[in-house]
Formats: sequence, structure tokens, C-alpha cells
Amino acid sequence: MKKERPRPDGSCKNGSGIHLRELAEVYHPGITTHFGSVLAEAAAVCLDSQDHKNGVQLRMSGEFSALHPLIWEKVTDQMRRSYADEQVATEHGAYGIAVLIIDRHAGLKVVERSRKGTGFDLWLGTEDRHGPYFQNKARLEVSGIRTGNDSQLRRRVKEKLQQTTVSDKMKLPAFVAVTEFGTPRTEVVKKCSQ
Repeated sequence: MKKERPRPDGSCKNGSGIHLRELAEVYHPGITTHFGSVLAEAAAVCLDSQDHKNGVQLRMSGEFSALHPLIWEKVTDQMRRSYADEQVATEHGAYGIAVLIIDRHAGLKVVERSRKGTGFDLWLGTEDRHGPYFQNKARLEVSGIRTGNDSQLRRRVKEKLQQTTVSDKMKLPAFVAVTEFGTPRTEVVKKCSQ
């Protein structure tokens, strides 16, 4: 996969901003409009909790190297109360960021949520003119850290890569995406099964 280099202004050729509302507006067979809204709200609450403002640059590394301004709806007190469980909010917010990144940079959509025990969170696929629409093409394991350092991020990526070995017998590529909201940054690693 070709790494995209940011322009001097921080934008990328395939679009400058990542709008969290796209989670509810862009079709994914495995994400309803309502669940997409939940993911967008959770990500917005996580970013807001770190005192980030609209337009903050999301730094991406690993499989995709890019900077994208993040755009979200105004966070309200009601949203903060709804996502008061920091662990759940961080997990759902990380799902949202990962889905947007994988869609934009790898052209893959969420097809279905994976079952417990598979070692990954989401099935990914594409519209395939030569096969079934949205067939399973890859696996995605997601994790979030509300605030952390480089070694915590690397350690989490390593843990999540190890976790995907449970399903390596499927012979499908696996993406691991870990978002740290303090910076904010996302590390995406792609593992191809032998």
C-alpha cells in the first residue's frame, strides 16, 4: 500500500478533512446510521476531553502516513454525560476513527461486526465487480488510548497484532488501528497472513 505524504499545509491529496459525521452519512453494510452517529459522538467526546478544537491534525503513521484535520459536531454536556464511561467512549471513538481511515486510505468498508473470540473486531470488504458485493476481504482490530506516550502506543499495537493470530488461518490480511486521543494520532499496521 502506497503511503500518502502530507502537503506543506498538512492536508492530503485525497481530501483535507475527516468529518466524523461521515460515520453516519457514508454507507457501510455493517454500520447503521445510528451506530455511526454513536461512533462519531464518542470520538468527539474523546477529542473534546483532551481540549482539542475542530480542525486539530490527526497524525497517522504505519501503513498510512498522513495528516488530516478532524472535524466534529459541537460536544454538549448531554453528550459528555452519555459517554461518561471513559473506557467505552474511548473504544467506540477509536472504532470511528479507524473506520474513517480504513475507508479513505484502503478503500475498505465495514461489512460486519466480528463475533467474540475471533481475535478481531470488524470484517472489511469492497464492492467487487467480479465477486459477491461486500465480501469479506480483511480483518480489522481496533483499540483506543485516551492519552498515552509512544511506548504505550507501540505496546498496544504489538498486543493487538498478537491477538489477530487467532484468526490467521483465514488467510486474510489484518489491519490493526490504535488511536491515541491525547495527540491525536493513529498507528495503522497491516499484517498479511501466510
